[in-house]
Formats: sequence, structure tokens, C-alpha cells
Amino acid sequence: MRPELRLPLAEAPARGERRMVELGGHRIGLYRVGEELHALADRCPHRGAPLCSSGRIATAIELRDGRPALGAPDTLVRCPWHKWDFDIITGRCAVDARLRVRRYAVRIEGDEVVVTLRHPPR
Repeated sequence: MRPELRLPLAEAPARGERRMVELGGHRIGLYRVGEELHALADRCPHRGAPLCSSGRIATAIELRDGRPALGAPDTLVRCPWHKWDFDIITGRCAVDARLRVRRYAVRIEGDEVVVTLRHPPR
């Protein structure tokens, strides 16, 4: 049986916030994007920086009709060492599409948040 972490839903992060948790020796950043919770490894795949515990939550800047515009709020985590951005939902790096942060499965069961070391379904 794989380890899992359970915490009260009331202790889950609000939008634009992060909560650090530990599970089976792994440091994990728990984030809320919109109404969904997502969990990422606290390790940047670029050079091993403490991505979640020391990185900051950011909003993407996108091009719309050739002009810069703000993307969806609080959807990225920015590495503290080299300022590379990673999408919280997919784990993909905005700078190098070959890099991806390890993601963990998160689900809501009743009034609890459950995090496991499994990969999320999508």
C-alpha cells in the first residue's frame, strides 16, 4: 500500500497560496488553481532548486493579438534560482518544454484532502 497524507479540507491552500507537506520522505507543494488542488515535488527538474518551498506563485504573460496580456492568475510556480516558470496543473516548464515537475495525485474525500505519491490521472 502506498502512503497517503490526509488533511482537513479547511487546511488546504486558498487560491494563490501554497502549503508544504511531507509524505513518505517527499516534500510536496500543495496548490489551488481555480477550484482544483494540485501537488508538485519540491524539486526543480532544471537544477534541483527547492521549487515549491522557495519559489513564488506567478501569473503568466501571454500574447493575445500580438500584444502582451495577463494569463489566468496564480497558475505558475517560479523557480527561485533561475526564475524558470512551471505550470502548476501540468508541471510543464514554460522555458524548456522537455522539463516537467513531478506531480502527485490529489483528491477530496468528504472533508479531507488526500495526497498520494501516485501520478495524477491527467
